[in-house]
Amino acid sequence: MPQVAGAGITKARSAVTIGAFTAVYFVIMWCSGMLGFFGPAFMFVGWIIGLILNGPVIMLMMVRSRMFGTLTIMGGVVAFLMVVTGHSWVTVPVTLVLGLLADLLARSGGYVSAPRNIAAYMLVSLWMIGPLAPIFFAPDSYYANVAAQMGQDYADAMRALFSPAVIGGWLVVAMIVAFIGGLLGRFLLRKHFAKAGVA
Repeated sequence: MPQVAGAGITKARSAVTIGAFTAVYFVIMWCSGMLGFFGPAFMFVGWIIGLILNGPVIMLMMVRSRMFGTLTIMGGVVAFLMVVTGHSWVTVPVTLVLGLLADLLARSGGYVSAPRNIAAYMLVSLWMIGPLAPIFFAPDSYYANVAAQMGQDYADAMRALFSPAVIGGWLVVAMIVAFIGGLLGRFLLRKHFAKAGVA
């Protein structure tokens, strides 16, 4: 994977950067996702919190790494962990494709263009459709699995809430929230990380 920009940035350093920030990203996403235990509607709350908090994580990771494949690698690792923890295998191909497209977008700005990095974050954030994809082609088995883990009442409430229209609308909201998270990340880069010599 070729370097894009940045004097003194080696592939080894980029690999360490990607690994470290991917771990932080997953922990934030996983912890915020725990709000879903309070009910299906709280899943949206958790996703919103995760998207906002992870904005600075992804913005900093891109400017620190500047290596093509940054978002693809991160997405692949996160998708693998999601599948290992019981989510649909569809998450992997969906996330890898979105990560690659986001990398192409961020690379076009050398991984330092604020508008393109934010747009890349918005794009890769759509990976969350992967775990929900079985709702569209295998809803009965999907909700049977939810019932086995969370109880039948939870599964019924989720089936009533997670209609195709709601999921489609959520993807639009997710991109808007990711945009806000990206803006927050760029603000922190300018105000704090850059001054501290981190970015």
